[in-house]
Amino acid sequence: MPAPIISTTSSFATPTTTHEKAVGLERFQQPKVQANIILKEKEVKTGEDFGLEIQIANVGKEAISLAKIEKILPECIEPVVELGYYQIEDMHLDMKGKRLGPLEVEEIKLVLRSFTKGPFEINPRIIYVDETGNQMLSEPEPVTINVSEVILQGRITTGYTDLDSLLFGGIPENHSVILTSPSCDEKDLLVKRFLESGAKAEQITFLITTEASGVKTLAEEFQSNFYVFICNPQVNTIIKSQPNVFKLKGVENLTEISIALALAFRRLDESISGPRRACIKIISDVLLQHHAVSTRRWLTTLISNLKSYGFTTLAIMNPYMHSPQEVHAILGLFDGEISIYEKRNKEEVEKFLKIRKMYDQRYLESELPLRKERLET
Repeated sequence: MPAPIISTTSSFATPTTTHEKAVGLERFQQPKVQANIILKEKEVKTGEDFGLEIQIANVGKEAISLAKIEKILPECIEPVVELGYYQIEDMHLDMKGKRLGPLEVEEIKLVLRSFTKGPFEINPRIIYVDETGNQMLSEPEPVTINVSEVILQGRITTGYTDLDSLLFGGIPENHSVILTSPSCDEKDLLVKRFLESGAKAEQITFLITTEASGVKTLAEEFQSNFYVFICNPQVNTIIKSQPNVFKLKGVENLTEISIALALAFRRLDESISGPRRACIKIISDVLLQHHAVSTRRWLTTLISNLKSYGFTTLAIMNPYMHSPQEVHAILGLFDGEISIYEKRNKEEVEKFLKIRKMYDQRYLESELPLRKERLET
């Protein structure tokens, strides 16, 4: 975990010349504050952390109070971790009247990240107040950070740009990856993105699930390439019969599910070239019904079959429904693991995503904040 924002006050050494002007009616003959922006990296990748330091020096003979730093970050750049004493609101950093004596320096250190590519200028304005109450403005020389996107060959997009950035373009082709997550909207939206991106790209897409909510439209619209296997005793009442819909009585009979998949494999239209993807949403249901030994045996065969037919697999499991021993028994079957988890931030509970492993593949280990509004757009 990168270090949070750090604020330190020290004696001033070598000031950097900056432009300064009075905000009110009065204008000082001598500058009171000089500031410098230090950008440790000029070039970074989307999703990659980078450091930024702002040095604020009081070169006057009287103490001042730092009010805020306006426009501290462009909209597409965000802090990685909790900022501690200072707070960023509407892209401004509230300095809370930090007192700075003569020849003292305040150092603000941030760890930042962007999931949007492009050049971004960092051009903050420092607002401070002298001891007579006059408000002043100091503008350090701006710096530019270039954020570039890396897309490796042989990657299957997840449908979510931020996650694809961590994966350098998406899930490695023909890999099996498990997404561990509590029951939440963010998980459902992520799965929806994965399925939609495959169906709309005319890729062969399999979904093995216990429910039809959210996929009826896809099943009807993409009958030639979107296959749904619904394992539910009430399946006849929740979705209508279609050639691409396989109705199964539940998860009790794993052999029945395997036979339905084998039949679908034989029906695949070989004229549809390109990547194939599968989503397995029944792992927790199967694990509750059959426990670790039988579930591992069934999944081992299923994953192997999917790979042999060229599928990239995303499986879903709720780890909070099972014992740690059963969870680890399943995790070891997959090439990669992506985790959604919750963290309490003050009075709110926030969700994050992190890639735990991706066997023999490059990826970023950054922690990704999950926001419903970004997943929904």
